[in-house]
Amino acid sequence: MLTVLSQLEIEIVSERTKFGLTGAIKCGHIPGTCPLGYKRDETKKVIIDETTKDIIIRIFNLYLQGKSYQTIANILNEEKVLAPKKWKDSKIEKIINNRIYVGDYERFKRVAKEQGKEPIIYPNVVEPIITRAMFEDVQIQKEKNQRAYFRDRVYIFMQKMICPKCGKIMQCKGTGGKKKKYMYYNCTDCKIYLREDLI
Repeated sequence: MLTVLSQLEIEIVSERTKFGLTGAIKCGHIPGTCPLGYKRDETKKVIIDETTKDIIIRIFNLYLQGKSYQTIANILNEEKVLAPKKWKDSKIEKIINNRIYVGDYERFKRVAKEQGKEPIIYPNVVEPIITRAMFEDVQIQKEKNQRAYFRDRVYIFMQKMICPKCGKIMQCKGTGGKKKKYMYYNCTDCKIYLREDLI
């Protein structure tokens, strides 16, 4: 009886915690690290950071112009934007795919992706930096970029290379031009890079 009551109490506390966290998210109290372009006010609520929001807008605009993740990162590094911070293609990709910039918060995104499920989305929880129309245009541009990118390169181990550390399928990457191309595979979580020619 004590075991049953203890388990029931644990479940009740868990449900109350989830309910409280959901309520906090809907009020703009986003858990975790504050994304670039936003900051926390004195009440810990996530609000727009006027000093960095233009960087986010510019990244989306550059991508809509057909610039790749790496090209955008190179531009920001050359201009020393937020130096000594170093921009990488993975950081640009993360910004482009983050729905927080249209005001939505995605919860359990990584877990849902690993399990083949959809994440929980809380709409309109923070003030947006870009419009939903721009975000949708960027997603369309991303599909165009990917189609053009994969036509130019053939990856022998596409969807087959497993990260030796976490077990996730590694992403395909490539550099170089017409004369010489370098293909490699990377895990965005573990920061592991494997060159295809060495494999």
